[in-house]
Amino acid sequence: MVDDGIPERVKAFLAERIDSVVQLEALLLLHASPDAAFSPDALAHELRIDPAWAEPNLRRLAAHKAPVVVEEPAGSFRYGAVTADLAATVDELAACYAARRVSVIGLIFSKPPSPLQHFADAFRIRKDKAGG
Repeated sequence: MVDDGIPERVKAFLAERIDSVVQLEALLLLHASPDAAFSPDALAHELRIDPAWAEPNLRRLAAHKAPVVVEEPAGSFRYGAVTADLAATVDELAACYAARRVSVIGLIFSKPPSPLQHFADAFRIRKDKAGG
């Protein structure tokens, strides 16, 4: 196996808590501004993504126990590492993404689909190619 320079705890964090590159970039944006709270629209503007994507995926990050805190009732999001170990892992992840972006992205894309996604895909209606 080739050493990609990514620490094992960063790989584990990505595997357990990050579903997409945009989720990763949202987390890293919050990490870079730990004292700021972002509305979903502000975060979408910063990342140049569809605002409809922002809130559900930020809530998903928080549900995956990534260090994202939802501030209610305002509905804004901020970085909030719950443990020193988790904070150190995200610090390492940010450094790895800055230095080895392609390797980190490759780890995200190489994740097997979740069992729930696989189950949902089984019920997806597909157009018959022969029948048009």
